[in-house]
Amino acid sequence: MRAPVRDATAFHGLAALSILGLYVRLVPVGGYAITIGGVVAALVVLTSLRQVRVRLLPLVVAATLLLWPLLVFQGATLLDAKLLPPASEFLQSYALWSGSVVLITLAFVSERPLQLTGAFPLALTIVAVAAVQWLLAGLAGSTAGFEAIAPFLGLDLAHGYVRVTPGWGVRAIGLYYEPSMCGRVLGTLAFIDFLQHRRPVRAVAVLLAAVLLTKSLALLVLAGAIGLLLLGRSIRECLALALLGLSVVALQGTAIGDRLHNDSRVRSESSSYRRTLTPLVPLAATVAANPAGIAIGANELVAKETGYALETGEPKITNGVYEFLLYFGVFGLAALAAGLCGVAALAAAGAREAAAALMYLLLSTALSGSFLAIESSLLTYYFAAACVAAHRRRFRGRAPRPGDVRRLTWGLPANAQRFGDRAA
Repeated sequence: MRAPVRDATAFHGLAALSILGLYVRLVPVGGYAITIGGVVAALVVLTSLRQVRVRLLPLVVAATLLLWPLLVFQGATLLDAKLLPPASEFLQSYALWSGSVVLITLAFVSERPLQLTGAFPLALTIVAVAAVQWLLAGLAGSTAGFEAIAPFLGLDLAHGYVRVTPGWGVRAIGLYYEPSMCGRVLGTLAFIDFLQHRRPVRAVAVLLAAVLLTKSLALLVLAGAIGLLLLGRSIRECLALALLGLSVVALQGTAIGDRLHNDSRVRSESSSYRRTLTPLVPLAATVAANPAGIAIGANELVAKETGYALETGEPKITNGVYEFLLYFGVFGLAALAAGLCGVAALAAAGAREAAAALMYLLLSTALSGSFLAIESSLLTYYFAAACVAAHRRRFRGRAPRPGDVRRLTWGLPANAQRFGDRAA
């Protein structure tokens, strides 16, 4: 009887390790660095495959997402398209894409997904590291807190993407490669902890600390969108969300306004503009010329051909949603619109956790990460799995109504007796 407990403890330990060492590099394979998060993601797939329920909608979506890039690459090869990556580049990118699709799909269809436990202690650990970086930069004018992390992530603090200037205005990166990713991880942990323990004040405290330390505009958007979906079932939760908003305005309102103003003047050097506004023209031109999408792996070709790389200094567009639209064209636009409508419909039907999972899937990579980054997809898996488990807990112990059955299964209609009898 003890073996399952030991196994569960080991799995939960791996999940915690994957969060703290999400982008820690282990070994390089060609031009790709194997990370702790990538290794754990592979183990998570194997763990989640132990018991899978056939659910039509997620599986059909996954099959479409896996097959369409193959058809696009084959068509581009036959037509000798201009934006055609080498076969090796396509295969590497397609392997990463397939891994992400399978991983995220398993969060919705697995009956035994790996749940991330101890989200609050993990968040406190990351906040502590970020606070040390901020305090050292502000009090001592030292970047030692950043330099201690950089070697494990392969960061070049002097010439790379993250440029650290000592002072109180510094943006902490915690254990990650940029402030926005640190903010996304902390935001994800805060909401997972809320889903598991329903303690809004604790979640708000983590979110507020994350905003103050990372100064991430992306985190504000993510916290606002997911917070509005998940919080609000009680006066206490509404007050906690309102307190977060007021605190951010009081403590960071001026700084946020200054940053938006400065970013608008120096667009090529602003991470927010590089990720959200600058790619719009290259994206529109590429989709207009390739309505069915371009081959996966051709992102760098797009950046070079459209002048995006020259304007921003970035080798490719790093917005995950924009990448999706590049690879799926007008079909990607239709899928994005359907996803947003799905969020609204689920929220209106009272399926807040399902709506939050879908919103996170649509929004998170637009703010930080990519669907070709398996580490980013692992974060999405943990959040979606927590949403599924919370949804099931809400319906356990009472006879479901017909509408509840449809919302809970997110796929083939299930026997009403089946979905309340299994522990989340």
